[in-house]
Amino acid sequence: MFLDFIRDRARYYNCPVCGQNLTDCDLRLLRHVENRYTIQVGCAACKAEFVVLLVIQGETAAGSEEEYAGLVPLQEEATEGPPARDPIQADEVLDLHLWLKDWNGSLTELARAPSEKS
Repeated sequence: MFLDFIRDRARYYNCPVCGQNLTDCDLRLLRHVENRYTIQVGCAACKAEFVVLLVIQGETAAGSEEEYAGLVPLQEEATEGPPARDPIQADEVLDLHLWLKDWNGSLTELARAPSEKS
């Protein structure tokens, strides 16, 4: 019953990878501890899979759909695609600026892979 309710609510959310609606997503309950549910979601459009941690607000995790309406997504973690990276630091932007200020070549030359440069 719980996954059916989540599947119905998925139509209100979009895939974090491709942005398509999650209406026909695949769901698999990975873990249930007290009022926390860890669910694997598979996007029907791009086939990306990610994990969502849901917490039921209230005193009990078993109950009516009114209780399930209190679901709060805590975390979405993509398992497909490039790994998450640290934010760009101010020093890195400054270093790039200093390196580029004397650049005299074209954008194509700048973007060329290091192995292609001679």
